[in-house]
Amino acid sequence: MKRTFLALISLLAASPAFADPPSFAAGGTLAACVDPTFPPMEFVEKAGDPPVGVDIDVINALADHWKVKPEITTMDFNGLMPGLASKRCDIVISGALLKPERLKTLSGVPYLKTGVVMIGKADDATTYGSYEDFSGKVVAVQSGTSYVDLLTKVNEELKKAGKPEITLQTYPKQTDAIQQVVVGRAVATISQDTEFAYRELQTPGTLKIVYSAGAEDQYAAYFRKDEKDEAAVTEAVKAIAASGALKTIADKWKLPAATIDGIGQ
Repeated sequence: MKRTFLALISLLAASPAFADPPSFAAGGTLAACVDPTFPPMEFVEKAGDPPVGVDIDVINALADHWKVKPEITTMDFNGLMPGLASKRCDIVISGALLKPERLKTLSGVPYLKTGVVMIGKADDATTYGSYEDFSGKVVAVQSGTSYVDLLTKVNEELKKAGKPEITLQTYPKQTDAIQQVVVGRAVATISQDTEFAYRELQTPGTLKIVYSAGAEDQYAAYFRKDEKDEAAVTEAVKAIAASGALKTIADKWKLPAATIDGIGQ
């Protein structure tokens, strides 16, 4: 009996520790909000079908790590952060960049790297060396995103320099913004390299990156501010990176290799 007891203790010691979920998933459900209009991060392939994409797979991977059930609610991007505040969901994993202003009121944990790019038509022969080179041109932007603020600041600088401002046309969905470029109503849209990778996969040779800012950004999971929850989510991201789950997701959606470099380290 003593030998059996000692063997059991040894087995338990060798077993991996149970991954405690954050407080918002302690009830057995990971309630996530997404805006399914930003492929390949999240989108709907057929009307009426549930959303799919990189972020949906990340949500499922986290839920599996915590041994809880994923529950996904869809809404416009503008409603994602307010949705956290009103407890319509407990976590937002929806192509949202890690931004200092968001971290003032929310906790945020990065899970993928990305870079801001301007996407135009493949036959655009113009050379753009900066955002300012879009002076006097029409750019389509998804409303509620940090891109609106970015280009608004660019316009302030253009105005100070006495140059024509960029005409910003905002749309509720990024798919609408891309469509404006395709039909020629906008010279470009501003988005992420991850989206361009998907567009190129779907319609090769239709679009191209006309300008890359070269800055390194990160997609982040956002949730109501809590240090213990932040530690739990950080640990979980490290775990799915170490297990190879994150690489599997990136490979599945043809993301640039740099998107997972150093994540979880």
